[in-house]
Amino acid sequence: MYRELQRSIPGLDTIYRLTEALIADHPGDPPRVLVVGAGGGREIEAIGASVPAANLTAVDPSADNLALARLIAGPAPDIRFVEGRVEDLPTDETFDVTTSLLVMHHLPDDGAKLNYLRAIRSRLASGGTFVHADICVDDPDAVQRLASIYQAHASHIGANPEAIQLELRTIPALPVVPPARIETLFAQAGFAPPQEVFRSLWYRCWISGHALTSQKGLQT
Repeated sequence: MYRELQRSIPGLDTIYRLTEALIADHPGDPPRVLVVGAGGGREIEAIGASVPAANLTAVDPSADNLALARLIAGPAPDIRFVEGRVEDLPTDETFDVTTSLLVMHHLPDDGAKLNYLRAIRSRLASGGTFVHADICVDDPDAVQRLASIYQAHASHIGANPEAIQLELRTIPALPVVPPARIETLFAQAGFAPPQEVFRSLWYRCWISGHALTSQKGLQT
């Protein structure tokens, strides 16, 4: 079902390919990579196949979802699985690349989103890269306007009808925020202004880093 949901959104796999490329392009030693919300194993499947030398830490609060990630990873020796939240990781442990792909839109904007980003920021190494993807819309009616376009694409490629209906039911109920709010949250958490690198329907992806750190490809 995870794969069907991903396939039903035009171009959504670009986020995972971009993440692979950023990890593979990291200079020096194999990068320390933190995958936040790793349950399901989509990031692990992509990164493990293309950047096998990466040192991965996968964290997820769901034991069942993490079990699926373990199954997908197989016997890969350099993946550490942590059942919990990013806040549970030691604050003195930092990572060269951190990913949060389609996780934060599940959190309410009552301080939970900001605390989540702050926890990630405090564990990102100096000069590190943060890849963040979220469901994000400009206004409350955007999902409804885009729904027919999504359904046309998903049906055209033969996506699982259950996956299509699951997407259409789930998205309107999530506590999503507009792009301006994403930028504000990043600034408050100590990140550089996020650089948007992907958009398809209600999905967007940004790259950022420490607010005071200069890094390749980012304006800080």
